[in-house]
Amino acid sequence: MTTGRDTPLVHLGDTSFRRKDVIAGYHDMLEALAEFRDADARPWDAVTQLEFYGALRSAAPDIFGSGGRVSADDAAKRARTYTSALVKLGFVDDQRRLTPLGILFIGADNAALDGFDTRCSITAENSAVLRGALTYTEEAGGLRYFPVRLLLRVLHRLGPLSTDEFALAFIAGARVFGPDVTAVADGVRAMRTGGGSLTEALGAAERTLEQDHYIVSGRFTPEAFPNGKGPAFIERYRVYLDALSAFREQPDAGTLAQLRQAVDHGGPTVKKRFDPVGMLPGLRKKGSGALAIHQEALYPQWHGEAAAFRHAMVDLFNGSRTTALVLEYLDNNLRILTATGLLSVAGNQVSLSSAYARYFFATVDEDMAVPAPAPPSAADRVRGLAHAFGADALARTDARIIAEEAIDPTAIQGFLEAQERRRFDEVIAASFGPDTVRGYLQLIADDYRSAEVNTVREKAFRGKPTVPCMYEYLIGLSLYYASGRAFDPRAAFGLSLDGDFLPISYAPGLRGDIEFDLDGRRILVEVTLMDPNTQRRGELEPVLRHATNLACEQPDSPTLTLFIANEIDPNVARIFGFARVMEMRPTDGGAGTACPLIVSLRTADWVQIADAPLSQVLDLVAAEQDRTDVEHLNSAWNTELVAALRALA
Repeated sequence: MTTGRDTPLVHLGDTSFRRKDVIAGYHDMLEALAEFRDADARPWDAVTQLEFYGALRSAAPDIFGSGGRVSADDAAKRARTYTSALVKLGFVDDQRRLTPLGILFIGADNAALDGFDTRCSITAENSAVLRGALTYTEEAGGLRYFPVRLLLRVLHRLGPLSTDEFALAFIAGARVFGPDVTAVADGVRAMRTGGGSLTEALGAAERTLEQDHYIVSGRFTPEAFPNGKGPAFIERYRVYLDALSAFREQPDAGTLAQLRQAVDHGGPTVKKRFDPVGMLPGLRKKGSGALAIHQEALYPQWHGEAAAFRHAMVDLFNGSRTTALVLEYLDNNLRILTATGLLSVAGNQVSLSSAYARYFFATVDEDMAVPAPAPPSAADRVRGLAHAFGADALARTDARIIAEEAIDPTAIQGFLEAQERRRFDEVIAASFGPDTVRGYLQLIADDYRSAEVNTVREKAFRGKPTVPCMYEYLIGLSLYYASGRAFDPRAAFGLSLDGDFLPISYAPGLRGDIEFDLDGRRILVEVTLMDPNTQRRGELEPVLRHATNLACEQPDSPTLTLFIANEIDPNVARIFGFARVMEMRPTDGGAGTACPLIVSLRTADWVQIADAPLSQVLDLVAAEQDRTDVEHLNSAWNTELVAALRALA
């Protein structure tokens, strides 16, 4: 069942919001909407859209505040289109008010995680994206369906997909083959085994009645070769096709001259749709004669019947036209899907990266119906996967793991954790080895706003995290290496990781940035790129709060905190030092009091210290806990401690 152009291509995002750090952008928009729409009963119309865009630019000027003045109409349009992806994912309703799923996304409350989430070791933010993507629906030929379910079932049948295969299956699958798992899988398999291109696969499904008339009659019409920019651009198609046909039938100096002129006149319009230089390689060679160019032509059906050649040109036009749109949607779709924490694009192969997710979706494959009887409700969209495909889905998945891996039921969690830890080490070793991490941190220490740091962000991190988020991740990796890989970094990181273990967003403010156990101690690490002046307002209270809460959670375990920043405000460091003689109460509902030990380090210092075994570093830090006399706390103890720590390396 081919549904054709009436079926939209699948896009979880919106092309108006072109950012590599798309998840961070969604956070900014949702937080602005939460404040703007919380007590606003007005409808989502041109007035509120204009006001919201202004509020958005004020709230996140680094993302939305750049550029010059924006007209009222354009501002309202941007407010609509920027937030349309939030509607698709179920984070807001059509009036742009946050839904329970949107609250889960920005609140990052891990208490909302279910058994599926914990087995996959994903965060609340990952889970919110996953739940939203899985419940997103589209229409194909009058039928509503779940595109992500369709993708997961194709992955189960075919294994990892190339990016072209993913584009065909997920973005265009329902349009080309209909929303049918078997048809889409067979179509992708045919492209894989037959060596065909994405353009060829897309072209045949796009033909219209007007194009069929052109194939039979050879009579060009604007309806057969549309261009949204208007008649002048359509005329370029006609001139080129007429010149190409004339040259194909009679290759001589005259028809070649007309063809070259049509190529020059057609410019990018013709190049994009018909690839004249690629299909007629002789055109690039100076002095090539008409016959030589004719003989080297690569157009399909070049030597066939006229109708067959016109058929091939229609398919090429359609395929290149649709391919351009599919590829425009590709990157954003992949960024959103990998933000679930379950899908990977490593090696340009789209696959289920989570070991547990592979077992789970194989188990529920037949239960994961692709047709959608009706658009899901807000309650349906926030529901976790543990019960979405049957109350016994987790038990059946466990049984599958036990049978396939021949392990005891009590060993399942350890088996899954070992699988994920092994994959983490393999992925990280390939791109973020110890020397590489130290080098990147040194660049940040030198100037985190530099072009070199931005290049690292764009290339090594694929542009996904902000620089502060990237910094937090690199500090975490350096701690992992310094510890001798003695803790689970995925559990230690407060930030969310994608399916390739790249960071996509900050740790939420509920807990510290990095938390782990080592040598019987509970370690908290807070990192920031705030300048010293801003630290007094933005870091003093949160660091004290997180350190106190953590110490009160485990009163029988020694706790210490490292505060790492490019530059340290001396007053902030002094107050942190005095915290060890201050009885502080937890703010998260816990009991008791704590006197947290907090040591401040500059990034440049930490880069050097990280060469030393972390256990030795922490031993030296912990020795400060009992040094509580006022004279000592008012001295240069922190500076002297840092010097001693550097000497360990």
